[in-house]
Amino acid sequence: MLTRDYRETLRERAQDEPEFGHELLKGAVRCMLNGEPKIGRLRLHNYVYASLGFDELSKKSGKPLDDLDHMLSGEVDPSAGDLLGVVAAVAEHAGIALDVQMVPRGQYERQLAASRVWHPDSCVTVADCDAQPR
Repeated sequence: MLTRDYRETLRERAQDEPEFGHELLKGAVRCMLNGEPKIGRLRLHNYVYASLGFDELSKKSGKPLDDLDHMLSGEVDPSAGDLLGVVAAVAEHAGIALDVQMVPRGQYERQLAASRVWHPDSCVTVADCDAQPR
């Protein structure tokens, strides 16, 4: 039986290990860029919860709190501009820059399998679940 919400564990680990938080953010963006935008938004939702929180994100992005929650929870389909604004705000908060790298599909699959972050939410793809160490 689960005794505590997994998001609390994510929050503690992201705060203790910044690299773990960076991997959460990278996984969210990776999903969005590879055709799974709803899963990417849900993962981004988890990252925001684990790192800066929605109040701080609202201040940084200039978006109302309710809009952010709807945008990242999958209830609405946000515009690319709105979503990229959120990604930019969380990257700025994390003190990192995001970059896109094009790789052959086979190499991408190997990188995904080597990823150190496992996402326990039910919204991951089967390939992600199978590839992530537990």
